[in-house]
Amino acid sequence: MPTTCSGARERTEFASIQIGATAQLTETITAEQVEAFANLTGDFNALHMDAAFAQATNFRRRVVHGMVAASYVSQLIGTRLPGHGSLWTEQKFRWLAPVFIGDTLTVQVMVTAKSPGSNTISIEAKAVNQDDRTVMAGEGTVLVVEPREASRDVSLAERSALITGGSRGIGAAIAWALGSAGVKVTVLYRSSSGDAHELCERVRGVGGQALAVQADVTDYDAVSAAASRARDHFGKNIDVLINNAGIPFVPSPFLETAWGAVQQQLGVHVHGAFNCCQAVIPGMLDNRNGRIVNIGSMHSWSTPPAQWTGFAVAKAALKSLTRSLAAEFSSKGIRVNMVSPGMTETDFTASVPDRVRKVQAMQTPLRRLASAEDVAGAVVFLCSEQSSFLSGADIPVCGGSAM
Repeated sequence: MPTTCSGARERTEFASIQIGATAQLTETITAEQVEAFANLTGDFNALHMDAAFAQATNFRRRVVHGMVAASYVSQLIGTRLPGHGSLWTEQKFRWLAPVFIGDTLTVQVMVTAKSPGSNTISIEAKAVNQDDRTVMAGEGTVLVVEPREASRDVSLAERSALITGGSRGIGAAIAWALGSAGVKVTVLYRSSSGDAHELCERVRGVGGQALAVQADVTDYDAVSAAASRARDHFGKNIDVLINNAGIPFVPSPFLETAWGAVQQQLGVHVHGAFNCCQAVIPGMLDNRNGRIVNIGSMHSWSTPPAQWTGFAVAKAALKSLTRSLAAEFSSKGIRVNMVSPGMTETDFTASVPDRVRKVQAMQTPLRRLASAEDVAGAVVFLCSEQSSFLSGADIPVCGGSAM
């Protein structure tokens, strides 16, 4: 329901501003106000200031500066809706009829849209005189400035993490590293039940807390249910999300690649990450604290290998998603980053010919391939307070092959 704001207030929180909300004021314009405006702006136009000059025009009397009426819109925005801390970023006015000294104006602003990503609202404004004639109309954009809140340092031992594709390879190394550091870890797996439960047993064996949950990341309902189970099990919102899930990829020439194969890669890497983010970000917003790390690839940093179209497209899209989320949520305490490994010694690369792997290692300044533990170390760093001023970053774990 639209609401009407009456009376000055400190401020309205962005989340509580409703589309359709209105605020208005009624003001009778005096000669003293016109004089003050002219002194402030230097606009001594005779039509506004010289009664004799105005008498000789079709208006017959002094016309009030148009921006005096517009200033009442500014007053409403700055004191009532949204109130203190708001900032006009764009406006457009149409003056439909002249305003004269002694006129009584009723000025109203109404919220027509909200943009949570930019913390802005769109408004419509209207001024009506004592004869019920609209003398001014317009629209604008208002930034609702949120007070800076000092974020509370949260140690790893206080965090709860959801790791997708967490039963094997890089995901398992990340789950082990976080679990060993005291993070409550939920290992999300699609089919490797035995590996996932064995990993959780190892974490619990060193005093950690771990839970294995089966879910397909391309199914939002399954992801949401898994996140709810983790919250219930550990008694707190998930505040760390690692999007690591992937599927096997077989290189193929572009002209022999079906779009369905590309969609499979996009489905897991991008749609899966999208689903997981939508499932856990509301809880992070409640806490004004969260860490999201997406596992990318060096193929989005440099020239991708030929015939890897589906995988390269998916990882590039995941990089774009990382930046978009960082732009939208960093101001709300949620840091979103990416780790992009080079060729890493995992089951995923086991099918790569040994000669290719050796050549890749020799072309790397550190003269070896990455290990899953190398990648996990970068992820742990991004989840810790040691990286408190990083968001939207993509860290290449590649031994120096990209600089």
